[in-house]
Amino acid sequence: MALVKLATVDEVPDGGMVVKQHGDKQILLARIGGTVYAMDNVCSHQGAELHEGQLGEEGPTMVTCPWHAAHFDLRTGKVHQDTDWATDLETFRVEMQGSDVLVEL
Repeated sequence: MALVKLATVDEVPDGGMVVKQHGDKQILLARIGGTVYAMDNVCSHQGAELHEGQLGEEGPTMVTCPWHAAHFDLRTGKVHQDTDWATDLETFRVEMQGSDVLVEL
């Protein structure tokens, strides 16, 4: 796995989310309290783009899918509620180098 620069910290607003494309993969970047998290951007249920959902509705590190309200933890990718219609997502290690946001892909 290699560290890839996906953004600068200024591109990811604190308390907000952005999506970055790397090859054929969409990566959701979210910054909460100065910490940047990276996770798959595509919901495992029906493919909604999670960056269009809500951040913090079910807790500070939770993102809610805009289509069917599945809640994912940005730290682990785990689905918050017990459900058989949405499965856990992949998360990625983030490293900051100066103002660069590097993601291990």
